[in-house]
Amino acid sequence: MRFREAIILAGVCALFASCGEERRAAEQDDLIESEARNGADVWLRAPDRTEPALWLAQREAGGAVGVREPAVERIRAALLSARAHFLESDRMLANRTAQVGQMLAADGHAEDFAQLINSLVAIAAIAGQKQTYGEVCQHYYNLRHIGVEREEALRMLAARYRTQKQFR
Repeated sequence: MRFREAIILAGVCALFASCGEERRAAEQDDLIESEARNGADVWLRAPDRTEPALWLAQREAGGAVGVREPAVERIRAALLSARAHFLESDRMLANRTAQVGQMLAADGHAEDFAQLINSLVAIAAIAGQKQTYGEVCQHYYNLRHIGVEREEALRMLAARYRTQKQFR
């Protein structure tokens, strides 16, 4: 009898847990649409056909950039080197780099996007296995946000990620 009661209780909980999801989903769609209206290039979305390196260079420059500009080439090379060390796609790497770059700039620590990617690639390479770019970015940003200088933050991350090699 207790088993049957547990099944019924689980079903009721599942029903209550899903209540209101439709409204929240609609609110999220509204938010996405309003962001798109305020700037179509807020984030590089999966269906977008823009090359991630070009999109990221345009974000960094604050406007149009030619496909063969040196900034695009540097970001393209950085994204290419990142593929071997991070799990995310070029699109997600570009989005996360734009986000972290914006956060760093807001803190007064603006960084070159290609250099940022390359620096974090070097950290992941030290670990000796693929990493989650978002996690490495977050660790880096947290250090910079509390006032740790760039080179010291990279040194601290290198020491932290080096330990992963020891436990493989």
